[in-house]
Amino acid sequence: MTVNAVTAAVIGVTAMVMVHELIHLLTGAALGHPSTMYAFGVNHGGDPSNGHQVLMLLSAPAFSLVTGLAMTAWQPLRRSGGFWHLVWLFFAFASTAEGIMYLCLTPFGAGDTGMAAQLLGLHPVVQIVALVLGLAGMFGNARLFAPHLARHARGLGERNALGLFPWLFGSLVTVALSAVYMAIAPESPDAVSQIAVLTAGTALLVFAPMGNIFLGRTRDVEYRPLRLPRIPVAGLMVIAVLVAINLTISALGLTLG
Repeated sequence: MTVNAVTAAVIGVTAMVMVHELIHLLTGAALGHPSTMYAFGVNHGGDPSNGHQVLMLLSAPAFSLVTGLAMTAWQPLRRSGGFWHLVWLFFAFASTAEGIMYLCLTPFGAGDTGMAAQLLGLHPVVQIVALVLGLAGMFGNARLFAPHLARHARGLGERNALGLFPWLFGSLVTVALSAVYMAIAPESPDAVSQIAVLTAGTALLVFAPMGNIFLGRTRDVEYRPLRLPRIPVAGLMVIAVLVAINLTISALGLTLG
């Protein structure tokens, strides 16, 4: 299960971040500002007003949060219990985490919400409230994941395979790839933004091991073992394609508007 879960986690996070940045790109273009997308972020051209900057910053976290919550509620592949159901779960919960986690960075002026807070001139108390809500949201996301952990993992070995190892190894892979993307980009982000990107990479999958905290509340969940291939060949091929796309986007940029 470990190889399947880690592969699914890497696909889920990589695809989710790609969609997240695409929303930034589309929002900037829709507001009339030429924008260039890289695998780790979007640079907006022109001279956008503070209001437009706030919209461009917050559009993607809001989209990620709404999409993630919708996908956690609707799981069309659940009955199959196969590899792509795992991909769906990791995309959904990582997307929710992306929307929630930025709140934690708000008081530090980093990330989408942090920069938006600076532009809006939010009072420090409001920013601290955002941090508290973000931390609470991370536990809430883990609580939502706990039934899936109980349903598909029995015993410590399977729980580690579905919860702990996707976070440890999946985060290692995605953070390393993010570092590569930023290194080859013609317009690298500033140091604060780089730290925010890499920090986010370590936290996007933390909901999976945190789900163990709430297993005591899932005793009525019926165990349904996943039907997984020995080696997720198709999944590994998808990762290769996604990485190739991200390398190209990071090296050349994708400009719209």
